[in-house]
Amino acid sequence: MKTINRVWGLVALLVLLSPLAAFAQKTQKAQATYHDVQIVVKDLASGQEIGTIRPGGTFTLNEGQKVRLIMTAVGSGRGSYYPETEFSETEPGRGWVRVTRTSKENSSATLETNRPGNSNRNRVETLRYRIVENVDIPNELRQGTVTIRVEPGAASGVGPIAANSTAQDLVSMLYRAILLRDFDASGQPYVDRVANGGYPELVKIADEMARSTESRVQIYERGATREQRLAALYQNLLGVSSGQVDQTQWNNDLSRLSNGRVAEVVADMVRSERFQDYHNLSNERTAIRY
Repeated sequence: MKTINRVWGLVALLVLLSPLAAFAQKTQKAQATYHDVQIVVKDLASGQEIGTIRPGGTFTLNEGQKVRLIMTAVGSGRGSYYPETEFSETEPGRGWVRVTRTSKENSSATLETNRPGNSNRNRVETLRYRIVENVDIPNELRQGTVTIRVEPGAASGVGPIAANSTAQDLVSMLYRAILLRDFDASGQPYVDRVANGGYPELVKIADEMARSTESRVQIYERGATREQRLAALYQNLLGVSSGQVDQTQWNNDLSRLSNGRVAEVVADMVRSERFQDYHNLSNERTAIRY
């Protein structure tokens, strides 16, 4: 019994000390000397690091891409350190790049690249950064700018439906995404509704398709698997391949499909900003041409 108590006592002590050890390690790293900084760019759709930007440098993103910038200090033989950093736009809301979230403690900023309503706006955006943590970094590197350039088109390699897309283009896309088949003449009433009602009507039609007998029953009788359905939804609705989807999100959506909640999955995607950006739609748009 005494042995067991001693073991549990040691475990409790280690649990108490582990945060202190982590804090000490961070403090030690913070006191080290760093000779350079760089900003790591992480694509949020794939979760992969896609490059780095040096102070004063330029990085190109695709329209519709969402990334995280992470400030990283580099020291010889000391590994990397992530100093507390503030990021900001030089001209907020005036270009194609939008800072949607910043975390000084995590040394990061989340960026979205969206086509603005005014197509004449600049596709080149300058972002400021300022390292606010007391870390031994050369003064000339503690603050500066980086430039983000946006290329029109989707990040996935499958281009978004253009601004002059027809109502039939959009309805055909829903057929491929939800029913895994091509548009046919029976879908003409849908086309008429989208042409007259725009994006809000498109949302309603997506829900109707998802709740149809073909979607709930017949599609599986034709041999489709839930994995195939989910991949088709991501590809056609959001322009994302299955390999680019966060695994936790994929498993959650697959579970919902398995429980017959396909309309719920479709609604989440079609109502998302990613869907609107990818297909160049807007909540304000009242009509889409035939």
